[in-house]
Amino acid sequence: VKFNDYQCPPCRQTYMEYKPIIDRYIAQQPGKVKYVTKDFPLEAECNTGGVHVAGCEAAAAVRMARVKNKADAMEAWLFENQGSMSPDLVRQGVQQIAGVTDFDAQYPKVLEQVRSDVAQGRQLGVNRTPTFFINGVKIEGGLRPQFFEAAIASELKRSTAARQ
Repeated sequence: VKFNDYQCPPCRQTYMEYKPIIDRYIAQQPGKVKYVTKDFPLEAECNTGGVHVAGCEAAAAVRMARVKNKADAMEAWLFENQGSMSPDLVRQGVQQIAGVTDFDAQYPKVLEQVRSDVAQGRQLGVNRTPTFFINGVKIEGGLRPQFFEAAIASELKRSTAARQ
């Protein structure tokens, strides 16, 4: 599980570095590795303060795109456009990527879902992004890719041994 903010530069970095690793494990060992992204925008509108001006909108956009099976493309677009992100740019992006034309109408309901992820993160002691949990082990800020991969391999080996 990754607690994520689409305006967070380290979140972008771990996305770029970890995506190939995660995709490979999911393809090679179907059903054994599940990767879940949870929203934790560092923006006052949906969290307790923060410095990002469009983190809540970005999280909402991915959720709206997910309904249209475009979440992966939306997530990639947000990270590619992270440096110039604004609420208006996010609205344009989700319209372009996922065909969402009623962002403002959907936003209040979807924002509650984002806030639910934030609340769950707070209960788990998340206070920064990215924060990962690998089989319940909390990792703040991420790891070098080779260590992230080793952590997954170790947990897979441990869970296989526990089942035998």
